[in-house]
Amino acid sequence: MTIDNVEIVRNRISDVVVRVADTRRGRRDFVGLPWRIHDADPVWRPPLRRGVADGMRAASNPFHAEADITHFVAYRGGNEPVGRVAVTIDREYVHRYGDYGFFGFFESVDDVEVADALLTTAQHWAGARGASVLTGPYSYSPRHEMGLLVDGFDQPPTVMQPHNPPYYAALLEECGFRRRFDTTTYRWSRETDTERAERLVARARKVLASGRIRVRTPDMRRYDEELELLRRIYNDSFHDHPEHVPISAPVFGRIAADLKPVLDPELIRIVEIDGTACGFSMLVPDLNGVVPRSGRLTLPLLARLLCKRDHRIRGVDTAVVVMIGVAREQMGLGAGRVVAGEIANAVLSGRYRQVTTTWIHEHNHWSKALVAQMKSPPSRRYRVYEKAIE
Repeated sequence: MTIDNVEIVRNRISDVVVRVADTRRGRRDFVGLPWRIHDADPVWRPPLRRGVADGMRAASNPFHAEADITHFVAYRGGNEPVGRVAVTIDREYVHRYGDYGFFGFFESVDDVEVADALLTTAQHWAGARGASVLTGPYSYSPRHEMGLLVDGFDQPPTVMQPHNPPYYAALLEECGFRRRFDTTTYRWSRETDTERAERLVARARKVLASGRIRVRTPDMRRYDEELELLRRIYNDSFHDHPEHVPISAPVFGRIAADLKPVLDPELIRIVEIDGTACGFSMLVPDLNGVVPRSGRLTLPLLARLLCKRDHRIRGVDTAVVVMIGVAREQMGLGAGRVVAGEIANAVLSGRYRQVTTTWIHEHNHWSKALVAQMKSPPSRRYRVYEKAIE
């Protein structure tokens, strides 16, 4: 009997069937499940359906060439979608860290039978491909959204910040998953953090006064070249940091192509020492603030994207720090202080009402040292879980 047949027989006992989302209906159910779970939650911000659907397809998501990925949907009574999960074997992650499989895009009604059916299916699938531990949520990898929200449910998520009901943690723990590590996000505004931000800007100015270091915005006429420069610096900067896996040129190119319509060049800063780029900060406008509740690319949303003024999208008041980096050879020369000062400048400029971060690993001491200078408590906390595959 195959693994798939074992899963189907097992789940039918509890009237839950888990199926691979490899049909048109299955993909539609996978994409649409968050609305069944979160639609009554006023804090939740929907993803763009088109973005999730594109990510499922190898033809539009180059990460499929670097990983084995399968999507599953759980059904009750044969037809009612009640949960979903994606399972990934990231080959580069396995090479660096060991025989891990990832689960992600996890959604479930508040029913441990549904969660257990999904996660057991994920364990069987990953185990059959050599994984000895299942860990997550990673949707699809550390290069993408990751973590289960465990604190900060009262605040809306920004781009690249997952959101889930509070009961998800209990579901995972009842299914035998245990904490692997936590990550945190931070939020700053001109109204509450001016004094601390000004202090960081002043420190950066002292470094810039030497004349060796300068800061510039990207040349959008050479967009692809500039983004490739940031990719190389980022990969070098985080080479020894926890959970880091280098972002390949094809994957980063896809990310860059998706970001180009929404980017505000004033939110990207490139730091040069003696004319050589060695550091950067990359913030993006938080599109979550204007995506309609339907998650569809509507005409009003398209109009906002096409009719930007001074590169700003009407209605977007938050900028998100999605990536920073300083090349290892230039560590200790002041570039890190300049990067911190540029992020503080984004807080002070008034161009956006607030600045938030994406996840920061509990053992990422360099990034934690930067955010510690703002002396702000975390705004959201995420947890990554793991379970040995038997």
